[in-house]
Amino acid sequence: MNAAPDPNRLDLWERLLVDGTANDAVLADYHRDAVALGLLERARRLFERLLKTSPGHVRLHSYHVAVCLQQGDHPAAMTSIEQLAASSAPEEGFLDAALAVRRRLGTMRITGSAAHSLSLCMIARNEGKLLGPCLHAIKPLVDEIIMIDTGSTDRSADIARLFGATVHDFKWCDDFAAARNFGISNAAGDWILVLDADETIAAPDFNSLRTLIREHADRRVAFSIETRNYCHTANTFGWRGNAGAYPSHEAALGWFPSRKVRLFRRSAEVRFHFPVHERVEPSLAAAGITVLECTVPVHHYGHLNETRNQEKARNYYQLGYAKLHKMKHDPGAVRELAVQAGQLERWPEAIGLWRRLLDLRPGYPEALINMASAHWQLGDYRESLTWTEKALARDATLKEAHFNRALSFMMLGDFQQTIAILEPLLQTHPDYMAAIFMLSVAYACSARKEEALTLISRLQRTAAAAAIAGALEDVSRRLQSAGHDDAILQMKAVFYEPTPADAHPNRV
Repeated sequence: MNAAPDPNRLDLWERLLVDGTANDAVLADYHRDAVALGLLERARRLFERLLKTSPGHVRLHSYHVAVCLQQGDHPAAMTSIEQLAASSAPEEGFLDAALAVRRRLGTMRITGSAAHSLSLCMIARNEGKLLGPCLHAIKPLVDEIIMIDTGSTDRSADIARLFGATVHDFKWCDDFAAARNFGISNAAGDWILVLDADETIAAPDFNSLRTLIREHADRRVAFSIETRNYCHTANTFGWRGNAGAYPSHEAALGWFPSRKVRLFRRSAEVRFHFPVHERVEPSLAAAGITVLECTVPVHHYGHLNETRNQEKARNYYQLGYAKLHKMKHDPGAVRELAVQAGQLERWPEAIGLWRRLLDLRPGYPEALINMASAHWQLGDYRESLTWTEKALARDATLKEAHFNRALSFMMLGDFQQTIAILEPLLQTHPDYMAAIFMLSVAYACSARKEEALTLISRLQRTAAAAAIAGALEDVSRRLQSAGHDDAILQMKAVFYEPTPADAHPNRV
């Protein structure tokens, strides 16, 4: 039998909880006795203090929500519920209880008095693991959330509702544009912002975006926004290393940019086109609406989940073929399908598509570089060199072309030429991690041990550290398939665990 509630015991438990020496049983006893003694406000203040240092503590959130509800403060309870849903996927029982609180508060609504209102429009299917963090982060920026569910079998729709979203079901018809247009047709905001569940905008940029909307309230304009596509592959065309501008949002080693219109005034004139890689730009051009560049970026994390990324690429590939069948001579449609073919490692098809793009846009640098990359992936290193030379003839500053050229010479066994290319490349691009790694390998294969280890040590102090061992295995397999067994022995002598007598602090 539990002892009678004792205010003095509450003092002790509070000290233990604040010191971090109490367990969940003490937390439960504290909540029970505080409620029994009618000390709800005291318990709430303590829980809110503890949540500042333990924002993902499930039980703590549960007790905080319970106290807020007992006080009749449903908005505060909902705030705590949303914080918890953002830190972990909600369990069934929790989600059902949370939805009951949300129904009491209602969904986010735009009133007639709202000025420069902003609707977030998104489509989703089975995004239950991503929606919580996404919506929690972006909700303070927007006045309304419209989510179009295209056939989820998880509880994506309920998670969106938890955050106050208005959810509409849409029967999937292999057409992303149709789903997007259904979403914006149900929005009420003056402006539309388009995001996906694996994207967000950093909170420090909210004021800039709101100011942009206010300053252009009476103009027929739309805004293209750069997307930072975070990825692990540092030799992706246009890749840039993380520079620390967004420390809480940067992921992996860096990102590659893409740009499209995501922010525009709500208008019947503005609709998405194309069933895949959908865009509003054609309708903006037809309506005579000016497109301006927005300096606020979108942070995109979809490329970090390889399984999900491959599934998405397969779907896009099929839809892309249908799109290309209708738009045979559209360079954008050809490029999109070539990129998808590369993501799926369908290298012969990728080569055919990049060549087709070059017929439409002769000398297009991205196509030349990707032709080189695809031939390299197939082990045709001399043909890869031919295409890198074409790319450099077009633009001698393309770092990806120099890097691909160095890779080809490495696989042809010319490590001195590899070094001769990568050393000046790193003088121009000192943070090009892929080049740093490959130069360390070239040094190792050339028996330049200390230089190789110095570069590896440099990488070990970065976010790339965890990927070094796997990257060494990959390049070893490549060198072996190219017949360079002596180079592999040199690499092993430099990089792999030494005997104690030969210990070096920078070995892998």
